[in-house]
Amino acid sequence: MSYPGKKSYDLWSPGQKDKEEDGSPDNAAYLQWFKPERDITTADVSQGCLARNDERQPDGDGKQGEESERGNWDNKAEFVLSCIGMSVGLGNVWRFPYLAYENGGAAFLIAYLVLQLLVGKPLYLMELVMAQYSNLGPTKVWALNPLAKGVGISMCIISLVVAIYYNVIMAYTLFYFFSSMQKTLPWTVCQDHWENCITERTRAQPDPCTDNVTLYLNMTTPECECVANTTINDLQSFNCTPAYKTSTELFFYKDVIEISEGVEPGNMGAPLWRLALCLLLSWIVVVLCLIKGIKSSGKVVYFTATFPYVILIILLIRGSLLDGAIDGVKFFIIPDWDKLLEIDVWVAAAGQMFFSLSVSFGGIIMFGSYNKFDNNVYGDALLISIMDLVTSVIAGFVVFTTFGGMAKTIGTTVDKVAKSGYGLAFVAYPEALTNLPPPQLWSVLFFFMLFTLGLDSEFGLMETILTCIQDEAPKLRKYKSQMCLGFGVVCYFLALPCVCPGGDYVVTLMDHYGADFSVLILACFEVISVMWVYGVMRFLGDMTYMLGQPSRPIGWPYWVFTWAFAAPIIIAMLFLYRMIQYNPPTYDKDVPFPLFAQAIGWTLLCIVLCPVPLWAIFHAVRTFRKHPGLSIGETFSKMIEPTKEWKPSNGSTRSISEISLDKIGVDNPAMTASDPAPYYNNV
Repeated sequence: MSYPGKKSYDLWSPGQKDKEEDGSPDNAAYLQWFKPERDITTADVSQGCLARNDERQPDGDGKQGEESERGNWDNKAEFVLSCIGMSVGLGNVWRFPYLAYENGGAAFLIAYLVLQLLVGKPLYLMELVMAQYSNLGPTKVWALNPLAKGVGISMCIISLVVAIYYNVIMAYTLFYFFSSMQKTLPWTVCQDHWENCITERTRAQPDPCTDNVTLYLNMTTPECECVANTTINDLQSFNCTPAYKTSTELFFYKDVIEISEGVEPGNMGAPLWRLALCLLLSWIVVVLCLIKGIKSSGKVVYFTATFPYVILIILLIRGSLLDGAIDGVKFFIIPDWDKLLEIDVWVAAAGQMFFSLSVSFGGIIMFGSYNKFDNNVYGDALLISIMDLVTSVIAGFVVFTTFGGMAKTIGTTVDKVAKSGYGLAFVAYPEALTNLPPPQLWSVLFFFMLFTLGLDSEFGLMETILTCIQDEAPKLRKYKSQMCLGFGVVCYFLALPCVCPGGDYVVTLMDHYGADFSVLILACFEVISVMWVYGVMRFLGDMTYMLGQPSRPIGWPYWVFTWAFAAPIIIAMLFLYRMIQYNPPTYDKDVPFPLFAQAIGWTLLCIVLCPVPLWAIFHAVRTFRKHPGLSIGETFSKMIEPTKEWKPSNGSTRSISEISLDKIGVDNPAMTASDPAPYYNNV
């Protein structure tokens, strides 16, 4: 099969093809194959291309025919903002800055940028092109390779798993948001039932026992309180553990999630009513915003996708004015070039890049499937990937200017206060905000920003699930509102175990097994199924045709290299390294989860991934039964052959990738072929 880039679309003018094609019918016989459809002006001879005329003719209302009962974005801004909102999430704020600091500062940024160019951007564009070309969601889009439809089903399951626990984290942010409205911030005061609590770390309050300290013969040292002013006569090494905890840390673990002592089932407990109410409110907001699908969420993202940037800029300005802010910036950006030689740095950069852009979760395909056929998806992918990186860098400056000021205030170094994940969002940063008057204002702004960041990601996850179901059962589209409400209720009850005292352990298992390993495996299957089975040149041809370009796009060797080689190899290496270096998830800093909990996690992983082999087996059996006389090779070719659903979404009845350009002629677009088809319709 050929692809559009093989020859120019304006290869022949309308009259030339009839003359040059041997055996083509004369005009009288030729016209009998056609019947008039509507009165449209004659095709532009200078264009001379089927793609420029017949398949791109607008309907009577002036639109191109992409509109269907699925619907489309009302405008380009809604699509771009939705994609930015989904890609720019909590990880950009609470994970990227710490990873950069821990892995060589600017050196980490270089590794991140290289991997984004080799893997992130190509996969992002691939998913957008697949979806926009066909207007099909994560499950139906695999009409291009029916054998791999299980990948789309697994994407839907991953989105469900992540949507459940992601809203739990959003419930945490709501809890802090409302707590920030009190006259005295509750995490600045020690409660009576908290042991070894201090309200703040100051110069006058030394660490009673902090680092691993080696004490030498006959030396008196005040290094640790446990041996303060004591003469040590033997060479000893003390593994010190802090004797106190800050009020911000105890507030989160003792008052917010009320974490249980262990992972055992008996420690799960009942749902915490305050968190359950916050979770309910979070789901109510999500459902209301998605009640009309992209028609309603597309309006909400004008606020939710832009508001975080306003808050980040405000926090950046405020943080840069703090005494010691420059010290925090140095920790964030000063490069350690030797780090680029360490594989762990590249693995960390790849993991952050991969999950930050949200590839292989299904959300990108879902959003792209509501685009109009001629949308400039190439520019969109470039803009979104740049915004993701820029947001991460801005968040890094916001976090480390504040940490620099905090370290200066309490007389310590930045590395003593820097944390990642929960520790940053709910412990370290709230503690830092207490030094910014008025702390209530900055806390309200910060946690509302976190909620809006999570909200945009939740839109993508939930809409992915709903789109998959509605694509498989189109009759359900008229019940879109009822489906959204029903799934919101179901997901709320499924998330209740996550707001129990043992819920933090459940969230850890769901994140580690349900979204971490599984996404890497799916990404590898996805890129191989498209670029090696369907064909990288065929795919490039589809993209070229969709963008209306007369030849291969600029820089096409880059796309071929990254799609066919760089991306699958890097993803496979990342997964293999993760498996070789596998360590079970831990709690209480370094205690591994018990075997029964790990077994639950691996079971969840199998549930997420099992549609891939099960669907392949089902499709193989179905193909063998449908074509019993074919050889194994011929049957396999049938198994991976694109179905009739894989076609341009602009109203064309065939895919340009299935048409040999040597056979493309141009005829009056006002005429359509009736059976039997004329010569150029033999595909």
